[in-house]
Amino acid sequence: MAEIAVTVVTDRLLSLLADEARLLRGVHTQVEDIKTELLYIQAFLKDADAKAEKRDTGQGGELIKWLVEGAPERTVISVVGMGGLGKTTLAKKVYDNKRMVEHFDCRAWITVSQSFKMEEVLRNVIKQFYLARKESIPDGTDAMDEMSLITRLREYLEDKRYVVKAFQGCFCPPELEKISLDIVKRCEGLPLAIVAMGGALSTKEKNELEWQKFNDSLGSQLESNPHLENITKILSLSYDDLPHYLKSCFLYFAIFPEDYPINCGRLIRLWIAEGFVKGKKGITLEQELSFSPLYSVPEDLGNLFHLRYLSLSRTKVKMLPKSIGKLQNLQTLDLKHSLVDALPVEIKKLRKLRHILAYAYKVCPEWDFYTTRGIHIGEGIGSMLDLQKLCYVEANHGMGLIEELGKLRQLRRLGITNLVEDDGLRLCASISNMKHLESLCICSKDDDILKLETISVPPRYLRNLYLQGCLSKLPEWLPTLRSLVRVCLRRSGLSYDPVEVLQALPNLLEVELHTAYDGECLCFSELGFQKLKRLRLRGMKGLKTLKIHDGALPLLEHLEIGPSPQLEEVSPGIRLLKTLTSIEFWGMSDKFLLSMLPEHGENYQIVEHVPNVFFHFSYGGGYHTMRL
Repeated sequence: MAEIAVTVVTDRLLSLLADEARLLRGVHTQVEDIKTELLYIQAFLKDADAKAEKRDTGQGGELIKWLVEGAPERTVISVVGMGGLGKTTLAKKVYDNKRMVEHFDCRAWITVSQSFKMEEVLRNVIKQFYLARKESIPDGTDAMDEMSLITRLREYLEDKRYVVKAFQGCFCPPELEKISLDIVKRCEGLPLAIVAMGGALSTKEKNELEWQKFNDSLGSQLESNPHLENITKILSLSYDDLPHYLKSCFLYFAIFPEDYPINCGRLIRLWIAEGFVKGKKGITLEQELSFSPLYSVPEDLGNLFHLRYLSLSRTKVKMLPKSIGKLQNLQTLDLKHSLVDALPVEIKKLRKLRHILAYAYKVCPEWDFYTTRGIHIGEGIGSMLDLQKLCYVEANHGMGLIEELGKLRQLRRLGITNLVEDDGLRLCASISNMKHLESLCICSKDDDILKLETISVPPRYLRNLYLQGCLSKLPEWLPTLRSLVRVCLRRSGLSYDPVEVLQALPNLLEVELHTAYDGECLCFSELGFQKLKRLRLRGMKGLKTLKIHDGALPLLEHLEIGPSPQLEEVSPGIRLLKTLTSIEFWGMSDKFLLSMLPEHGENYQIVEHVPNVFFHFSYGGGYHTMRL
């Protein structure tokens, strides 16, 4: 098998650096080199696996015969060999084989590292067994000690056939066909390049945004990459072959314990702080400067002219000094949850600034959710052309700010607070210029209506949309945003069912409707919300009927409802939601609660398949929680 040619170090290097290489795409030419090499390795091995499939089938058949036709007593079968031989590939094929699935009552695929906790291993086995049979995981499993877990496992496996593996039909969606053809075209007919691209894309979500980002990042690499002319180098890639500037990045992992979860953002900042990674046009780099709790910032802050990352988050600082205008290399300004409510005019001198994060949350008892406080920014922000994140800026300080936002064409994330009704048209014109926008949050001032119907060119890669304020209707451009994964509508006061529009969006994972609908009925149609995992239906006090048809919400895991005092019965359609793990009811009527009680509650059977059902009652200015 071709995997033999790859060393053990390469095997570990691939697993350690795959995610990091993807996150550092474009950060530095050298990082791009190692990313490309790793993708070639992945593609090469996939191709080698395909060529060795015939041999694997023979070996796999032998394993299956031992497992299915072998001795009836408990048996341990070991697949051993040096790294890279394809042990996991072979075991996975056997594990997923149809004969195996039909023969064994329960199966588990478990990863056991060199350093492990027996409790976690046992807990994972139990969870895998229940999930494989689509059964609810028993309450309290996460809190059990080792002996309790062993007892539970023994009870579950009694009189069952089981197999435990220790280790850890596709189509192309229509919206991806054009991008796929474009990527293939840029490979210029080179088979290995095409296979490498396929291997890389197989690790990404099948949505237009992710694939377009991948395509955009290719640049001219395929025309000039020397590795395509020397494919044999792939087979000898190891630590000794790494360039000196990548050895430092790789060795840095040694400071973390084995199996330690490494935050990617933190790792990137650490690499940058150590000087391992240099900048490249269009890529965000961060060097963090942490302060102890502060009440004021010294005027000589401006002397730190090399500063790139300034964080005053959660400090008592109320004002920034004018000398901040001297920080010509500053890229990130983090003022989250500080007391700074306005930026000095000198901020517009910082032409390299990419992130302004300045907001705080405050509780709004009237609406039972958090509202966002932004920051006042004067005119001149339109000259900061490198800005990628601007969250949140108060919009009620003159129309000039709204118009200047249209010059910020590199924005990925934008948050607007206190938008007045008359500025809606101007904001729409500005948003039409933001082709790279991925997250948009707009909050109106008081009861002003959000007028957002006139965005002529909606940002096609928008993933997160938060609208807080009155809406006469949902914008007509909303159904065109096929990359959306999160939608939040608050205080919308719509008179017609917004679910009718939202449920057709193909990639939605989370939806929150909070005081967003004044009608009496919400209807979730067949085939609606095919990927949705979290749904919050809060504060709809006029809601009387909730309809969930068969085929709707097939992947829903978490559901919240209420307060909806006029909703007297739980929707029978909840019984159809087999993937639900939790339901929360807020401020419901006594009649609703009584019908849901395990004893004598006529509607309890509707939710008895859900592991976690909670009721929250308003009490003493807060909420009291009861679990069914």
